[in-house]
Amino acid sequence: MEELQGNVLILQIGRPTVVTNVILAALIKKALNFNCVEEIYGCIGGISKLLNEQFVDLAGQQQKNIANLLGTPGAALKSIHCNNVEVKKIAEVFRKHNIRYLFVIGDESSIDTCKELNEFVRESTYDMRIILIPTSDRNRLQLTDHCLGYGSMAKHLATMAKSIITNVQSTQTSGAITILELKGCDNEWLISSLALARLRKDSHDAPHLAILSNFDEGTFVKNVHQTIRDLGNCVIVLGDKLISPKKESISTQNGAGEYIKLISSANFDVQIDLISLHDWELTACMTLSEIDVIESELCVQKALDLAIAGGISGKMISLLRADGNKYSTEVSCIDFENISDKRKEFPESWYLYENMAFDISFFKYAMPLIAGEVKCAYENGLPSFARLK
Repeated sequence: MEELQGNVLILQIGRPTVVTNVILAALIKKALNFNCVEEIYGCIGGISKLLNEQFVDLAGQQQKNIANLLGTPGAALKSIHCNNVEVKKIAEVFRKHNIRYLFVIGDESSIDTCKELNEFVRESTYDMRIILIPTSDRNRLQLTDHCLGYGSMAKHLATMAKSIITNVQSTQTSGAITILELKGCDNEWLISSLALARLRKDSHDAPHLAILSNFDEGTFVKNVHQTIRDLGNCVIVLGDKLISPKKESISTQNGAGEYIKLISSANFDVQIDLISLHDWELTACMTLSEIDVIESELCVQKALDLAIAGGISGKMISLLRADGNKYSTEVSCIDFENISDKRKEFPESWYLYENMAFDISFFKYAMPLIAGEVKCAYENGLPSFARLK
């Protein structure tokens, strides 16, 4: 199918990740390599601004500004949810501005919007192509080995956990308990990421115990006793939601961390430190995973090749992991119609409930995703963040 002469539009829908702006920068730079692309637009504010035709010229941005997107947190195009998508009006805007290629950077909440737009365009006489490049630091999307953004978030969480634990243990007395809680989070992919701070070759390294949503008080007390007896202290990581063995929600008005602290206080006469991480602390781009950035750029290239060179529309980019001990992935794609609205569940076999620890399978899955470091731009001793104009 021949290339369409016209303009590119980039939209951000849903929760941003650490690599959202990495993907945006790669789209801008790589799309300019195609002769059929005339202009590259973005909508700062999502679908609502699209309907008002409030575009920003992305191709006209200063090169330094585009480069600085690499280390800029959040979404430079802003992230605004829009529940009511007026597909017909949006299609009129596409036609009016000769938008021939739409690239959506989004999480699972963007799938339905992409499906609706693609279906409407397919049934109309206007020819254009729509591709979704998915990101989710919660790692929720199915039919892909992992989501772009998860590796960097896992690296960030493990780095924070390792730093906090090291600092706390430098002042703790023997037998102390440290509880590290992800406030406002019940996502098992993120909770498990805290455990990556532990070097598996060192059994003394923390964190020692992890609590996913399922919780049994007897199992907890037994494991804490064993850990303190063997290692002299105990570090526990968890989210803020607990479910009893009977699948009933445990009342945690002040968070799961406070609940666990109460149980610990009743069973252990030791120093107990409760430390909570909040959402705003999870946005740093200073711990970008190099493999996350590399795969983001590969996914962007695949999206452009499909839409522009291949004449293909209605696809979500995905990652397939190769078999074997050496980590490698292949960039592929999935039809919108085949994308499940179900969340990717954390495999039960990867968590050992009796030991409150993770099986080696999880470490084999996650460790390659946090590999490598990325140097971001600094100015006057501080990170230099991009701002689209």
